[in-house]
Amino acid sequence: MRNILWFLLVPLLLLSGRIHAQEEAARYLGFLERKYSGLRDYSVDVSVHFDMEGFKAPDMQGKLYCKAPDKMKIDSKRVFFFPKEGGYFNPFMFKKEDFEVKLLEHLTVDGKKAVKLKLTPQKAKKNIQDYVLTIDLDRTLIKQMNLSLFGGKEIKAVMTYGQFNDFELPTRIELQIDLPFNESIEIRDFGLPPQGAKRVTGKVEMTYSNYRVNLGLRDEIFKETELPVSRRGSSGKME
Repeated sequence: MRNILWFLLVPLLLLSGRIHAQEEAARYLGFLERKYSGLRDYSVDVSVHFDMEGFKAPDMQGKLYCKAPDKMKIDSKRVFFFPKEGGYFNPFMFKKEDFEVKLLEHLTVDGKKAVKLKLTPQKAKKNIQDYVLTIDLDRTLIKQMNLSLFGGKEIKAVMTYGQFNDFELPTRIELQIDLPFNESIEIRDFGLPPQGAKRVTGKVEMTYSNYRVNLGLRDEIFKETELPVSRRGSSGKME
């Protein structure tokens, strides 16, 4: 009889452990959401530097506008290539109810307690298969974000922060990129890869300065406008 009870109890204990781990993981996303709940919008100057093997592209400068929960626009006097996937800060994109959240591990990052979470969208997104976030628990900051995209594309974003008004916001984001060559149309425009290359790898470094927070940005500024190509930036929703 005791063996039968144990046989029935073990699956229940395992299920209870999984549920507890999922609740714990979702709670960390809740902390992140509360930390930035007062951030309504911001603007910031951004500079982009490319370090891609076999590619040459000038550094680019523009102004980035963001508004909660999902609006983003780049203004630049020249044609501006900006990697939307991982290239800017949007704390509102990780609402716990939108993802299946799994706690991968507890770890230490720069001497601070951290967790690594895997987020799988509940609804299929255009490009994203899943995210893996490394969150500094002492400061409730995303220190690293790994994106797995459909088509074998992998992007890792490493973030450095500064204090602006009441918010910690990125001063630098380094993207480490690994893309199939035939999927890299935007990057291919800046040069030719090594002969026979099947994948495109390298780094894109973005530095941010002159933050202005909670400006009361109107929705109208995020609408597409008809500008000459040489002055057109990019606008739309954060993805």
